[in-house]
Order: sequence, then structure tokens, then C-alpha cells
Amino acid sequence: MAERHLFLLTMQVKLTGNMKNKFNGGSSTIEILIAFTVLIMTLSAVILIIFSNQSVSVDTQTNHEAMYKTEKVLEGTFALAKQNFLSVESSTTQEISGPITYLKTLSVSDLTQCKKQAKVTTTWSLGPLRPQKIEFNTYLVDGQTALALGGDCITDPPTSNWNNPTRFASDTTSPGKPLALDELNKIVYLGVDKSPFLAIADTDGAFLGQNSGLLVSFTNGFDAGHEINSIDAVRYPSLNKNYAFAAINSSTQQLASIDVTNILKPTAVFRGLSACVTGSEPQGNLVYFYKNTLYLTTLFTAGPEFHIFDVSNPANPTEYSIGSVGCKGLDLGDSVNDMVIQDQLINGVIKRYAYMATDEDDKELRVFDVTNPLSILEVTAANQDLPGIQNGLSVFASGNKLYFGRQSTPGGSELYVYDISNPSAGLTLLGSKDVGTGVQAIRVAGRFAFIATPKVTKEFQILDISDPTNISVVQTYNFGNVVNRGIDYDPDFIYSTGQSTPNLQIIYSP
Repeated sequence: MAERHLFLLTMQVKLTGNMKNKFNGGSSTIEILIAFTVLIMTLSAVILIIFSNQSVSVDTQTNHEAMYKTEKVLEGTFALAKQNFLSVESSTTQEISGPITYLKTLSVSDLTQCKKQAKVTTTWSLGPLRPQKIEFNTYLVDGQTALALGGDCITDPPTSNWNNPTRFASDTTSPGKPLALDELNKIVYLGVDKSPFLAIADTDGAFLGQNSGLLVSFTNGFDAGHEINSIDAVRYPSLNKNYAFAAINSSTQQLASIDVTNILKPTAVFRGLSACVTGSEPQGNLVYFYKNTLYLTTLFTAGPEFHIFDVSNPANPTEYSIGSVGCKGLDLGDSVNDMVIQDQLINGVIKRYAYMATDEDDKELRVFDVTNPLSILEVTAANQDLPGIQNGLSVFASGNKLYFGRQSTPGGSELYVYDISNPSAGLTLLGSKDVGTGVQAIRVAGRFAFIATPKVTKEFQILDISDPTNISVVQTYNFGNVVNRGIDYDPDFIYSTGQSTPNLQIIYSP
């Protein structure tokens, strides 16, 4: 525009040739003004370029500095996760460098039991209208927890949206119907109600549309002797063997350890339980493996219902004396329908907690400090007495969140999400959901909760739990009569079992 104005002004001077003499003295003044205008415009452009270059230089310097600080936070997070995965938590720090203040925020999200997402964001400002930001994302894997769970740990969150669950493959147990399920490395272990009471399916090579051939036939005549109410398969890397611990529906041998390294020839290497387990229903009910320790519960009986075993040698489980003399178990006074064990970092100290879904009216959720197996302490501040008399049915933990399910509750919620970062100070309710039916089993991975329910045509449900205050149903799936403890997750499949044919299904979302 300046050049155009200058051109117009020059044209005006040239077009008034007949008045040239009259304005000859004035033209010198105009030429001087034009020269000043050109000079000012030139200097302004030069100044803008100089300051622009300085601004770019400052931006580059602060960007490099912020990137370095962000990388340092990320490196520190990696080192901390390697030393103590449990201690990796969200945090915010501030660092001043000259006139710049850098705000460094570490956001940690639990994707699965064994995987976290760490996001480091550094923000700073170069002026009122010049906010700056650098952000790095990474993933942290907890190998120690994977080993603690015997390899039976969810490693990756779902990659699909799970809005179209459908059958991938299936099979049917014969004889008998399933009672319990656990999956480990694509091998599915089932407790059934007819001899041989154990069924094993090899799903490693399963293909889309397969409807038979998953279940294997035992070649050694194995028989568990009684119904298996609960099963937990475990990998022992040091022994290069796999074992399945089973809660047996027997009044005299409630626990069995079965060598399943060769799935065609399972072998029971231990059967038994301690004294004092008597009464009307002393049968084995539930097993859970964690760090070479096995936690077993029986049904509510006259004797102790909670037992802890050292299973560093799976062929010779040794029970800890956690009760009175002669009775090694702990008397709970109720039946435990589901249980989860995990280590947590509390005020710099690692503690181990047992979270139990029970049938006790005023303690549907019970919590025990089992750090020392010889001295079990009930964490009364963490126990939950929920409205109504409906029993607790299921429980699952991921990081500092606990997911708890109970029987169908008219006008109330059946699924609860708690903050369990410090059980001794009590549990904080993060959210709940009325799903209109009981929650018999729960598995959580990423933003999804996979639940089994008794609701007809909606026995398997997928919930979005990314916001515990606004849990929503993503999709449902019709799978007749899903049993308690009848689902397990392994990326990107759900293994489910029920009473209807086919009673073993692998579900996925294409």
C-alpha cells in the first residue's frame, strides 16, 4: 500500500505540469516527505525482522529447555517404575528457569492390572497471549505383577470399541456343565459338574467360526473326584511348569493342586486341607493365587473359612497358622463369593490387601490386611455396608480402583467403583451404576468393564467406565445362563462359559 501511495503522489506531481512553476518550491517539500515515508517504512520492516528473529530464537531456546525438562520427568518415571511400579502416581511440579516458570504435570492412568499410561505435559508462557506446551506419552508395563499373578495378568487394553460383540469360536463340554473358568495363555481351564470335573480347551489356534475341537481329551484317565467350584491357573517359570489350583466341592479335600503342563495329561499333585473345617457346608469355594501364595475360602461353615498357603512348591502347599491353635484358618462368619489380592504402596510402605465380596448383610465388601500371613487384620474402615440385603458377588482391582458387583438391587446400584489408594483411611466411592441386574463377574481393561449378569438376553455386557460418575452401557450380548466366575479377558477376546449350548464361547468385537 505504501508503494501505491507513493506512486499516486508522484503521478499527481507529474500530471500537474502546467502548474509546475507555480508549485516548484512545494515539490521539494513533497519529495522530502516521500523520502521520509520510504525511510520510515524500511526501518519498520527491518525492526520487525530483527525482533521476529529474536522471538524465534527465544522460542527455540525455551522449547529445547522444556523438552529437556519433560524428558527428565519421563526418564525418572521409567526408573521409578522399574524400581517400584506401585509408586508411579500422578504428580505436578514447578521449576523456575530465569524469567520462565515451567509447570510439569505427570498424569498416570491404569490401563490394566499390569500396564499404565504415563503422560508428561510441560507448560510455560512467553507472554499474556503466548502460552506454550510440550507433551510426551508412554506406556509402563509391570512385569512383577504379571509374575505375582502367575502370568495371568491383563497386559493390554482393548483395541476395538466393543460396540459389536459377537462369537469368534465355541465348543461344548461333555459330559457336564461348567461351574468356573480361568484362561492362561490361550488355554482355558473349566470346572464342570460331571466327571472328570475338569475340562481344558486349547484356543491358541482357534479360528473365526470354529464351533468344536477346542476342548481336549485326557489320555491318562484324570478325574478331580469332585466338582471344581473355582480354578486359578498359574505359570511357574522357574519350574517350567503350569499348575491349576482348584477349590474342590469336598468336605475333606477342599484344595487340589493339578499339574497341567501337559494339558492332555493333567495330574493331581496335592489334595487336602487343614483340620477344623467342619459344619454343614465346609466345601472349597474360591481360590486366588498371588506371589507364591494361595488364598482359599470355603463356604460358610462352623470352622474357619479363610486359609492362606505357601505354594512356592505347588506340589506341597503349606498352610500358614493364622487362626487359633490347631485351626490354621480364619473364621469369617460368612461365605466369600469373589476375592482379589494385590500389593499397594501406602505411605511409602508396601502392604497387601484382600478385597472380598461376601454374603454378609452389613459387610457386602470386606477388606483384610494380609501383609503378614501369620497376623491377618480386618480393615474395618474399608468395609462397606450397602443399602439393602443383597449379597456382594464380584470384585476386580486395577491400580487404585476397585470394581464391586452385587445382586440385583431394586431402585439401587449393582456396580460400584471405589478409590482404594489408602484402605486404612476408608474407601472413597467414585461412582456407581444401576445395571438392572446382578453383577456376577467383572473384568476391567482400558475404559471397559466386562460383566456377566443373570439378565435374560443381556448376560454379557460391556460398560464404559472411563468416567466412574457417568458409567454407560456400550453393548450387550445374549449368552444363556453365564455362570458366576464365568468370564475372563485376554486381549482382544472374552472367554465366557454358561449353562446353554455352546457353553464355552470366545467373544470378540470385529
